[in-house]
Amino acid sequence: MNNMIELCYCNGSVLVWNVEDAHRLRSEHRIVGNFIGCLPSLPRQDQMLGLPMELMTEEVFHLATRGIVNIVEYKQLYHPAEEHLKQKTENMLKASFSEQQVIFKEERIKQLMLMADKIIEGKRRKTNGIIDEELVLQEEIRKIPEMSEDLMMVQIFTRPFWTCRGEAAEYSISLTLRCRVFSDLWEKGYYITAGEKFGGDFLVYPGDPFKFHSHYIAVCVDENQLLTPYFLIQKGRLGTNVKKTVLLCTVNEDGEIMYQSLNWNGK
Repeated sequence: MNNMIELCYCNGSVLVWNVEDAHRLRSEHRIVGNFIGCLPSLPRQDQMLGLPMELMTEEVFHLATRGIVNIVEYKQLYHPAEEHLKQKTENMLKASFSEQQVIFKEERIKQLMLMADKIIEGKRRKTNGIIDEELVLQEEIRKIPEMSEDLMMVQIFTRPFWTCRGEAAEYSISLTLRCRVFSDLWEKGYYITAGEKFGGDFLVYPGDPFKFHSHYIAVCVDENQLLTPYFLIQKGRLGTNVKKTVLLCTVNEDGEIMYQSLNWNGK
């Protein structure tokens, strides 16, 4: 149990919050997931995302049936924080503001000292050369205003700073054709990601998507689904336009996953 990876079930989604777990899923189990979180260092963009990592239903099914993961739910996060936790948060913010006040004043004093010669020279001209340099600098330091809290940085907590206890999630997945196709392709050594953007069910990679382009678009076809000429032409041209082979995936009478490649050769 200690080696199992913890997945967090939250409002219908299954998420990975720990960077080490996300790395293990990719490096040891070929599970890519989809990063949906904002990077703290680059918050105003959506091209590079970070934790949490959201898993597809098929990825969760694959991992759960192999005993790789433990799915938990932190129900206490659905409720408002208790009063003592709210007070702790406020105290942490106040401490942060106090530290920023000190840093702000120290920086202003450094800037003032860099201009000390000019300040003293200006005072000397106004008083006909009779001044106490130390008193002049102390007076300028006292004039430094307090930094307004409106201008301070506010710490936004990305995870609770108190201890949370996860409970076994009431989460079940039925065995679907997509789940079976995903696991079968995984067993063959491929990496699999969501394929909705390319008009299919999955994108199939020969190696890590960081290093390889996908070779196939997997389309799950129910055994009772009618394959019309329009459907075949649509999928065939789709694969050709994105330079990928379309795989029609279905189950035969013996319960085995069967694949039929589809390429568009029309002129």
